[in-house]
Amino acid sequence: MSLRQMIFLTGWIAFLLYAFFLAPQGSSGYLQQLMKMDEPDPLLLMVFSFLGIYPLVFVALLIGEDRSRLPLWPFLLGMFVLGAFALMPYFFLSKTREMKRGRIPDWFVKVFHTRFFIFVLMAVTAALLWHGLVSGDGQAYWRAFQTSNFVHVMTMDFVVLTLLSIFVIYWKERRNGRANQRHWFGAIPIFGALVYLLQLKKEE
Repeated sequence: MSLRQMIFLTGWIAFLLYAFFLAPQGSSGYLQQLMKMDEPDPLLLMVFSFLGIYPLVFVALLIGEDRSRLPLWPFLLGMFVLGAFALMPYFFLSKTREMKRGRIPDWFVKVFHTRFFIFVLMAVTAALLWHGLVSGDGQAYWRAFQTSNFVHVMTMDFVVLTLLSIFVIYWKERRNGRANQRHWFGAIPIFGALVYLLQLKKEE
């Protein structure tokens, strides 16, 4: 087992154990409030919505990299429900062996690499960020984070996805023979990865 596989396996197990045993066990109906759009706090809505945008960002980053013997696309689909829990196993289950061609048709890959798609994600993210920071109640969110299992795990998932985006950009760069420091773009949640994708468009 490679160092990468060991790190991801350990991190995935630790994340699972944390979510089930260390996160608060209470539930105050926040998920139901969000699903019904029953006037959820804007900060809560912002983070919840970001977890719907992040999978699209990772699809854009990785859809052209589905060349390993283990298919990548099921893990990407799983992200829309399970977030980082779904993607992390790919990096300790996949091997370094690659196929000559990717599984995903080129035309479909190009859809997720268009400037239009990237700018739409940026605009939606910016609107959610503005609404959450301007209208949200930070103290209410903190109370929810301390008492609600859903809000706590959701928040930690967002943090893990941000850290994962740093690695994915690094992994993508190395896999395509590029040696630079652009992986740190991923430290800026969502926007950093999207700016990185725009840079790749300029270099095409």
